[in-house]
Amino acid sequence: MKKLTTGKIVALCMGDFARGIINGIVTTYLLTFFIPTNANTTLPRFFLNAALIMAVIRGIGTVVDAITDPWVANLTDKCTHKLGRRIPFMRWSAVPYGLCCLLIFFPPINGTSFINAVWVGVLLILYYLFSTLYNIPHSALQAEIVAEPSKRVMLYTINSLLYVISNALVFCTSMTKGFLMGAGISEIWALRIPFILCCTAGIVAALIPTFAIREKDFISPKTYSQPIGEALKAIFQYKNFTIITIGYLVMWVAFTFFNTAQVYYITNLLALPDLWVTIVTVISIGVGVCTYPLVNILARKVGKKPLLLGACITYVLLYGAIYSYRFVISLIGGPAFAILIGFVIAMPIAITNIIPASMFADLAQYDSIKTGENRAGMFLAARNFANKLCQSIVVVVCALLLGKGVDGTGSATSEGVQATALVAMIFVGCALFIYFFYNDKEIARTIREHNAQTK
Repeated sequence: MKKLTTGKIVALCMGDFARGIINGIVTTYLLTFFIPTNANTTLPRFFLNAALIMAVIRGIGTVVDAITDPWVANLTDKCTHKLGRRIPFMRWSAVPYGLCCLLIFFPPINGTSFINAVWVGVLLILYYLFSTLYNIPHSALQAEIVAEPSKRVMLYTINSLLYVISNALVFCTSMTKGFLMGAGISEIWALRIPFILCCTAGIVAALIPTFAIREKDFISPKTYSQPIGEALKAIFQYKNFTIITIGYLVMWVAFTFFNTAQVYYITNLLALPDLWVTIVTVISIGVGVCTYPLVNILARKVGKKPLLLGACITYVLLYGAIYSYRFVISLIGGPAFAILIGFVIAMPIAITNIIPASMFADLAQYDSIKTGENRAGMFLAARNFANKLCQSIVVVVCALLLGKGVDGTGSATSEGVQATALVAMIFVGCALFIYFFYNDKEIARTIREHNAQTK
């Protein structure tokens, strides 16, 4: 087997750049596009009862994910294509993945219509499907291609860096929107133009690893033929896997709340212009990237679990402050609070982007060592499903909470936005409790011993 170079690792990680930029559009702007942040918006009212419609649509999407994630994982684990088990799925799903994301924001009727709800529902389901077809094989390929746990942390550090950079590009939509509207472009196209650019960049990034990596040069696939049900039962026999999956889901609910509601927190609660969304994002990403070396050092020195616990505690404090925003503003003012949010959220973002992914990859390798089977796709399917499920939970809950706060003009009020921070704080508190039961000492020891024997 060939040795993976740094250039190949970066090329492989471009799939996470694609994931960050494409998924970021849906996570961050789906609600603000269809449920406006203020009463003066010129965006068309695409839906009647928009909050309820969006909750139903995302609920249907969750059901589709529940079916497709293990199905695709099982298909890619058993694939015998000449290009490998993962690359063929990634190559042929990259374009429709980005295209379906973009088309969500182009409903056919310029006004309220049931046809628009059907359009968004169908495109969102297709988006989920192609997201699964791309991201599960990509995640499995990453888990297989790097066998050393210490190098794996480095791999997911690069992943996280590219992911947050792509997320930053998504959040620049708020700034770009202001410039385009100042140039006379309508509000709806001031959003759509950045979406077009982001989705195009995402498609190109998604294709890069499919042509830069020759899978069979780095991986010698093990035979695999288990049915879906047996594979799921086998991976959930590990107590640590069940704990990390549930904890990951609950934690990412809280993290996704920040992405989904950040525009509302800044523009509604703090009463700051759209430009501040970009400012807060730049601060959080800039500071977060600077903490990456520290996260790598701490992961080796103190382990991965303490870092996750620390991130969860920070989220609890941050969401408590956002929920009590009036008190905080009275002390330091809105702009200072926005800047503080950017600084405080930075390191938890770095930790939650790097550490859990490395844990799932460790578990997949542990299973392969113990059983002789390679079910990496199924392990990573559970992680990806948890990620997408939490996004659906957040958008459903956010939509219902924001709907509760609608003041009759169709715009969200501070009552509904404030409630999202309280719910997020509860979720991350639950994640903190769950992670206390995680124990990765046996996993780390087994992998170390196996790698020492195979050198």
